[in-house]
Amino acid sequence: MSVSPSCPILVVHDDDAFRRKLIAALDQRHFTVTFAADGAAALQAMQQCAFRVIVIGIDAASHNGMESAGYVREHRGVLRANVIVVGDPHPQLREVARFADETLLKPVDPEYVADRARVYCR
Repeated sequence: MSVSPSCPILVVHDDDAFRRKLIAALDQRHFTVTFAADGAAALQAMQQCAFRVIVIGIDAASHNGMESAGYVREHRGVLRANVIVVGDPHPQLREVARFADETLLKPVDPEYVADRARVYCR
């Protein structure tokens, strides 16, 4: 059985437990994972590396993830990454979801998110 080539992915999510599970699932699928718990770290990572996929966790009530989402929306042409948004059902999520390739509503299984990310790395 051959190992698929690595795919660089950025995970921006403030929920430690979910982020750890998602990173483990992505590692099993041979992604090269960079993670950020906040917008500042995410922006720095996006400016330093080219990612094929960016997964952004959005919490519309607390505005977590909105800074990263705004940066991705404004720089989508330069970043050339596929974007998966994960968020709670909320009217503000609809605005963010317009630029995403895919929007997944919480609760969502990290294994499923990893499988969806894999689609964009073929």
